[in-house]
Amino acid sequence: MNLSMIKVLLLFLLCLPFSVQAVDRWQASSGNKHTAVLELFTSEGCGLCPPAERWLYQQQRAELDYIVLGFHVDYLNDKKGWVDAFAKPVFSERQKLLARLNRYQTIYTPEFVLSGESLPNWRANFAEAVSFLNEFDAQAQIRLRANLINDQLKIDSRSLVTGKENRQHSKLYLAITEDDVSSLVLGGDNAGQTFNHQNLVRRWLGPFELDDSGETFIEHQVKLSPEWQQDKLKLVAIVQNLSDGYILQAVELPLTQ
Repeated sequence: MNLSMIKVLLLFLLCLPFSVQAVDRWQASSGNKHTAVLELFTSEGCGLCPPAERWLYQQQRAELDYIVLGFHVDYLNDKKGWVDAFAKPVFSERQKLLARLNRYQTIYTPEFVLSGESLPNWRANFAEAVSFLNEFDAQAQIRLRANLINDQLKIDSRSLVTGKENRQHSKLYLAITEDDVSSLVLGGDNAGQTFNHQNLVRRWLGPFELDDSGETFIEHQVKLSPEWQQDKLKLVAIVQNLSDGYILQAVELPLTQ
């Protein structure tokens, strides 16, 4: 190919239309010690829930290592005169699963479940219980990677589980949470109040099967809703033993730019 033909070809390529896709990337890995997971089951129609949520988010976290998942349950939607727009049946099912693991006959709001175990007296015992859990060595390691192309979040996770029983009974769950979600409640026990929800679970994914060898690689893709504030989103991964309910380890990955 002579020089003139090369110039013509380059000119042709430069004239072709092209697009550049912006790609955001994040990654995080869990630590060697246990990161506690607090699952708060709540509802906008529940009169006792706002004080519980305010109390939780006023706690000092400097010396404690924990992740919060705020699940809005749907079973109060037809009882309290207000339909919680953030409630989903899958969140209520999560609470029912934890109740069975704890051998409880009833579910209620607000309920605090810490690393798989119900914590009824949360005001008195929360900080001490989290501190106690943080002293334990983690029974799993989790590495999270996430890429965002347009509105598609590609998730790549690697988990390493220790112990034969843990490997037999453990599963991986993924959650997408959002902070600073404002909501005006017009009915029910909290009529007239405006909430500023934190750690609001938007998506709950799993359980994902883990390999008996202890090491598992999982890829998953999630479409982000346009109504979600991307700079307020976090991706959470937890590994839980579904025989005894204990959460082996967790990691949280803020999706901030």
